[in-house]
Amino acid sequence: MTTQNYCLNRHLDSAAAPPIAAALQELRGQAVCIDGSEVGFAGALSLQVLIAARLQWEADACGFHLTPVSSALANAASGLGINLSEIGSTPDDIIEAECAE
Repeated sequence: MTTQNYCLNRHLDSAAAPPIAAALQELRGQAVCIDGSEVGFAGALSLQVLIAARLQWEADACGFHLTPVSSALANAASGLGINLSEIGSTPDDIIEAECAE
């Protein structure tokens, strides 16, 4: 099975959540690797979409990984009490961003 790649935008506010959900819905049924290296801001709604997607991929028995993860994305998740495993990542996937918003 081929893994599909998807890159998250830099600013994941509430307006970014529906396009992320739609893009991931089109990839459903396939293994997916999401690049979160450019994220400078992540809000709760976008993180909720990522959690729901990871759960759906798990239920579908398909691979779902979010790597690499910017430190801003990791910090946003942590600030909301979200463990990186809930969005398909690990602490080893965190990279330092060159500049944050």
